[in-house]
Amino acid sequence: MLTRRMALGAGVALLGAGAAQAAAPMRGGQVAGWYRFRLGAFECTVISDGAINLAPPYPTFGGSVATEAEVTEALRAAFLPTDRLPTFVNCLVVNTGPSLVLLDAGVGPKPAFGPGTGRLPASLAAAGISPADVDVVAFTHAHADHSWGIADAAGADVFPNARFLMTGADIDFWTAEANLALPEPLRTLVAGTREVVLPRRARFGTLATSAEVVPGIRAMPTHGHTLGHVSFLIESEGQRLLAMGDVANHAVLALQRPDWPFGFDADPAIAAATRRRVLDMAATDRLQVLGYHFPWPGLGHVERRGQGFAFVASPWTWG
Repeated sequence: MLTRRMALGAGVALLGAGAAQAAAPMRGGQVAGWYRFRLGAFECTVISDGAINLAPPYPTFGGSVATEAEVTEALRAAFLPTDRLPTFVNCLVVNTGPSLVLLDAGVGPKPAFGPGTGRLPASLAAAGISPADVDVVAFTHAHADHSWGIADAAGADVFPNARFLMTGADIDFWTAEANLALPEPLRTLVAGTREVVLPRRARFGTLATSAEVVPGIRAMPTHGHTLGHVSFLIESEGQRLLAMGDVANHAVLALQRPDWPFGFDADPAIAAATRRRVLDMAATDRLQVLGYHFPWPGLGHVERRGQGFAFVASPWTWG
């Protein structure tokens, strides 16, 4: 006789068998990265070009100023890996109405920092933005992870109708033939920048520090990481956002200890002074900031904490 207990037991067994047979396969991958928000009358979209793993954390951060133990402890305290530095590549599209402006263009198809980048075109498409509609591409500086994305794998234009803006100091340094004699990795970085910039040199305008890119977006001098590095202050209807570029390259290490040198800074002393100045301004003025290499989507505020600062991520907004 089939009892209620037996029936229930059989049902549970069948459910278990069915669940085992229907186990879902591991899919891998991620969705294309874009995040849209309003800044006054402007529509802004953070566009991901992917992520970079820098290794080792020390002496990439800290150099001769800190010890490896100090860097490791700062990462461990923030629940971060201690053998590598996961950093993000957060480009920004600003639709001002009259103009569609891209601030920095990502790494492009060359795996200069590993296989995790080169996703800008797919992310733009997912966000409904055609590269052909971009009017201006303005660069904080000429490093590979900010400028090489203007060309595809065949060397063709990704942004065929855009004009490009970069400071004269960065254009001159990163396209100078004489700098092909620099030691690695600078030689490779110069060669790659020459490869994407020189065929489009006629489309590059010189961006003066403190100059307006378009109404509502202004370059702000933040030299040190490169000779001509700038950040962009975006303002509409009283709302402001500071796209910092590489003033601070890590949301924990660069803020907690702005005096620690970063291995890719052209002038570590100037870069450290600039970093403290900009972070202090952001904290004092309660500016929203975009960290180009901060955890996705890189938006938040800066607060003073201890001998340095801390990043406070902005809440995600929908709609």
